[in-house]
Amino acid sequence: MKIFLIAGEESADIHGSNMIRHLKKMADFSLYGTGGTRLKSLGQEQYFDINQMTIIGLDEIVKKSSLIFNMFKTLKAKLVEVNPDLVVLIDYPGFNLRFAKIAKKLGFKVVYYIAPQVWAWHYSRINKIREYVDLVLCILPFEEELFKSERINAKYVGNPIIDNIKIKYSSKDEFRKSFGLDNKLTIGILPGSRRKEIDNLMPEIIKAYKNLKDRYNFVLAKASNVDKSLIEQYTESTSIKVLEDANYDVMKYSDLLWICSGTATLEAAILQTPMILLYKVGKITEFLGRILIKAKFIGLPNIIANKQIIPELIQGEMNSDNILHHTYQMMGNMTTVKDDLKRLSNYFLNLNPSEIAAKEIYSLLA
Repeated sequence: MKIFLIAGEESADIHGSNMIRHLKKMADFSLYGTGGTRLKSLGQEQYFDINQMTIIGLDEIVKKSSLIFNMFKTLKAKLVEVNPDLVVLIDYPGFNLRFAKIAKKLGFKVVYYIAPQVWAWHYSRINKIREYVDLVLCILPFEEELFKSERINAKYVGNPIIDNIKIKYSSKDEFRKSFGLDNKLTIGILPGSRRKEIDNLMPEIIKAYKNLKDRYNFVLAKASNVDKSLIEQYTESTSIKVLEDANYDVMKYSDLLWICSGTATLEAAILQTPMILLYKVGKITEFLGRILIKAKFIGLPNIIANKQIIPELIQGEMNSDNILHHTYQMMGNMTTVKDDLKRLSNYFLNLNPSEIAAKEIYSLLA
């Protein structure tokens, strides 16, 4: 059999390769399409690499318009040439929904793994999904019902971020001992992986820290792609311990997290650690976000729970006074938040999303 798979980003290469490993145990097939080093190592014949396909923002779309046109033209020709049994599209909706249309009109079955987040913005995409996709594999628990209500074949498989969560230290005591922490409660700081996020959040985080430095231990998880000097310009005169390659241990063993909005909030929720979500962007991004984004909350834990289980400090509300207020409030009563996070984590624990996705794809192939 033949599978034509489109992965256009690093995360899609990771999640796609994890799923393909399971699928290879079930079926014998050749793999074609686009991806990164992980999919290539599994035998994918690649026509474009994810590094060529990374396109961020309108200006890059304009700049790379000839490349984008060439990608569609080449991939369409290769699709006809390969004549696969199935087309699998992973995330990357701006590109992949257009490719779904091409594949479907040529008569191929199409599976979409990691569905476009139509519930947050661009709901009109639902019509394209209904028309051009045979099976949607969802990674958030409420998405299956949403797609089914729109007459779309959908299945919740769990969230592949669960594969990324690796804990190095076996206990909180071992974690504390390794980094010289005393028996005070610990606040973990995750300020994001982009320079803008760090510069927007850290000044207010440091102000809040100065009010609490004698009461709590403070650890900061530095993302691997962030230059240490960027973090140190904020932490050099503090007792905050900057940890590398310990993101998930900081999430698990801290008593409370001050955390940048993003996927990390869901990872922390799965690990059942209470948190305060922090988010601040420029005025133009804020203006566009308020027009385009339809979700009631921005934090995935709150979106999944359909209620506010963690505080969201956004834009002007993201200041040291509010960080302090919610820290005192949450440290005083963790029971309700922990109960909510435990319920939420049950949607994800004990599921192997890569294996379940592979089984769904295999049943469609079979």
